[in-house]
Amino acid sequence: MTIDLTPYLPKQGPKYLAIARALSEAIRQGDLIPGSRLPPHRELAETLGVSVQTVSRAYAEAEKMGLVQARVGSGTWVNAFDDGRESEYLRGLEPRYESPLIDLSIAHPVCPPRHHLRFREALAELCEHASPEVITACRPIAGLVHQRERANDWLHRRLSVPGDVDDRILCNGAAHGLMLAIATVVQPGDIVLTEALTDHGLIALSRTLGFQLRGVAIDDEGVIPDALEIACQRFGPRAVCLTPTQLNPTGATMNARRRHAVAEVLHRHGVWLIEDDVHALLEPPGLIPLAAHLPRQTFHVTSLTKVTVPGLRAGYLSVPRSQLHHTLPRLRATSWMATPLIFEIADLWLANGTVETLAFEQRELLAERQQLAARLLGAHSLSSRPSSLHVWLSLPSLWRAEELQQQAEQEGLAITTAQPFMVEQTPPPSRVRLSLGAESDIGRLEEGLQQLAGLLDEAPPPMMQIVY
Repeated sequence: MTIDLTPYLPKQGPKYLAIARALSEAIRQGDLIPGSRLPPHRELAETLGVSVQTVSRAYAEAEKMGLVQARVGSGTWVNAFDDGRESEYLRGLEPRYESPLIDLSIAHPVCPPRHHLRFREALAELCEHASPEVITACRPIAGLVHQRERANDWLHRRLSVPGDVDDRILCNGAAHGLMLAIATVVQPGDIVLTEALTDHGLIALSRTLGFQLRGVAIDDEGVIPDALEIACQRFGPRAVCLTPTQLNPTGATMNARRRHAVAEVLHRHGVWLIEDDVHALLEPPGLIPLAAHLPRQTFHVTSLTKVTVPGLRAGYLSVPRSQLHHTLPRLRATSWMATPLIFEIADLWLANGTVETLAFEQRELLAERQQLAARLLGAHSLSSRPSSLHVWLSLPSLWRAEELQQQAEQEGLAITTAQPFMVEQTPPPSRVRLSLGAESDIGRLEEGLQQLAGLLDEAPPPMMQIVY
């Protein structure tokens, strides 16, 4: 194909890097379509007035950035980011109980058999005592009153989320809550800021709702305040979506000082904050949400799925009072109302203390697994939290993340690279995310971690050793 990269070429820096960055911008702007073939090396070299070697280095750099793929005998092609990679990640493993593949790829709480017993006991109790309105309710769009009152008390007492019962909306999981919050204040084409590495669900939402997502630099405490300040000045975003507690995939968690500094930046720019607090219960009590600093400009989202059972899609969205009349129609349009029966189980567990019991147990189970990962993978750089669902593992120099993922799968182990979490089309970090909860049997988890440790101590197979 023919393409004019001239408008996208930066004026400074090595030529091959300039071409690679121009390709990135052309893809982002839509002038290079995913799945299209790039010009042959010599043709593009003549068009740009550079050497063939420069174009070859540029294409190799673009491939390292995850932008393109070289196919032997076929040329270089633009990667189909939106559908292929995301669909492959979201499909994951077949949902069978005895999969031969050890799953370290999906965010999942540890679910020992006693969790299932508690779930059955809750259903049995509801059979005896649940109100008829749990199955006959139709009009209370934001949720049944008694369920919202219980949620409001819990959100105040446990998570320190500002607001009262009229500000609480029950939604079908945190993903639904995020969608409602974003759709309330963001229009197609608007710019939304988030962490440079963020949950893949937000990336999917940007494609579905048509807003522009921009990444902000992060460190081991999450988004960097100075970088957020610069991004707000540069982009004038409509909203900022942040995960201050156990950011997926890195586990980064803001301390009190960082939360205060981030809140000051957002307050100064008057930008809407959408706070994803889905991992709040994986930390002991005491962390104050960003919403407490910015009650009038924050949509706060959390749920019970990360500490109870994944099928309990009980999400809680707290909405600034000024925006309720915009959010409720979007709730009605997307699900009419959250499923009352699910929230009756959540209401029972909030009332009798089961949620806090399960949260405590989950932190204990994950701490044991984190210690196991540290023991088996301690020779490599790890980032994690004592009660995090994941480990963020740095790779030895010989391994590329995609190659390790492929080799691990051939040996019966599923892991996740950084690619599904990348906001910008830049070189991904040489890391993989290891999820510690999906395998309920800790013996299988140990087997998988041992297999991975063995792989990391070896060189990649010769066919994977690519020199740039």
